[in-house]
Amino acid sequence: MTWEGVTDTLKQTFIHVPSVGPLTEQRLWREGILSWEDYFAGKSHRLLPPSLCQRLDEHLEESVDALALGHARHFETLLPAGEVWRIYPEFSKSVAFLDIETTGLFAGANDITVIGLFDGEKTKVFIRGVNLADFAEEIGKYALIVTFNGKQFDLPFIRRVFGELPPHQAHIDLRYPLRKLGYTGGLKAIEAQLGLEREGVLKGVDGFLAVLLWKEYEAGNERALDTLIRYNLEDVVNLQHLADFAYNQALARLPIAADPIPVHLKWNVQVPFDPDLIQRLMGWVERLHSGRIGLGPGNSFNTEA
Repeated sequence: MTWEGVTDTLKQTFIHVPSVGPLTEQRLWREGILSWEDYFAGKSHRLLPPSLCQRLDEHLEESVDALALGHARHFETLLPAGEVWRIYPEFSKSVAFLDIETTGLFAGANDITVIGLFDGEKTKVFIRGVNLADFAEEIGKYALIVTFNGKQFDLPFIRRVFGELPPHQAHIDLRYPLRKLGYTGGLKAIEAQLGLEREGVLKGVDGFLAVLLWKEYEAGNERALDTLIRYNLEDVVNLQHLADFAYNQALARLPIAADPIPVHLKWNVQVPFDPDLIQRLMGWVERLHSGRIGLGPGNSFNTEA
């Protein structure tokens, strides 16, 4: 067992140990047992029943070793779902912020078109028919992935195409800690509440328009692919800011002394986009919804209608 590389927040956590709930964890904190080090120094043995101490001995030793080895899923598996945010800083040096675009909503019937990834320093894009297969090797480099609504959407698609994620890797779906903090709605609605702005007409692009952009690209419009990638990467890079914010807000609700992490500014995505194309597709969607046009022959999209 080694303490090297262990940082404060996760080291102050006890609720991942079986039979330790929030009340027991807070009792430990009140008694001055603020960290795993404090526990192993023997401060808690006079407070807790021997059976609980035995579980703490076993699981905290495993936790120290798992953290040193970068096995983030160890903690995701043991922590209550609403507390997985606690692992974020400890694995932030090996994190992939992730978002996908698809041909539709259902993993069994539709396909991934684009996967955008941001590691905190650079963005990477994987495109169907170009380099999508390279994602399988890339995703194995990270201890943690962060998504918004990934449990219900992104990960089922990814598992269908690439199989299970690496066994050491954990996943934080920001939809859940943000909801617990009172931020509801979709990603762009929450971004707006927090003052994250998108450039021009990109503010109006959504998942349905992303499907249309892919169809435009398939029809030969290369500008549509750039626009789709720009939309995707705006989602991806904003996840870092949201993860920083959610972590600090959730941490502030705990009765422990722990420093917040720096909140990253929005990453500047340089990929060009076609505002005229977006406006045309938005107009087509508006006419479709109003019933002024229908789907083309064979239920295909005809955005020139």
